Amino acid sequence: MMVWSVFFVVSGIVFMLAFIFSPMIGALITLAYIMLYVGLSAVFVMVFREMENIKKDTLAKLRERKEEMEEVKKAISAKYYSKRIDEVSFRDIMKDYERKLTEIEVKIKRLEKKK
Repeated sequence: MMVWSVFFVVSGIVFMLAFIFSPMIGALITLAYIMLYVGLSAVFVMVFREMENIKKDTLAKLRERKEEMEEVKKAISAKYYSKRIDEVSFRDIMKDYERKLTEIEVKIKRLEKKK
C-alpha cells in the first residue's frame, strides 16, 4: 500500500509540473503517467497471483496438518485401548487434540470460503 501511495503523490506532482510547463512537457508527462499506471497494474496482478498461491499453499499445509493430527489421535487411541496410558491422560490428550483439530478445520473453512 505504501508503494501505491507514493505513486499517487508522484503522479500529482507530475501533473502539477505538466500544467506549469509547456504543452510538450505536459504531453510527455501524461504519457509517463499512463506508463506508470500500466506498470503498476502489472505489478498488482503479479502480487494478487502470488497472494493466491500463498493461500493455496496455506490451505494444503493445513489439510496436511489435519491428517497428521488425525493419525496421532488414532495412535493415542490405540495406546489407550492397549492399556499403555490411563483414562485420565487419554481424555486430556483427546480434549487437546479435538481443540486443535477444530481450530484447523475452522481455518480451512475460512480459506475455502475466500476462494
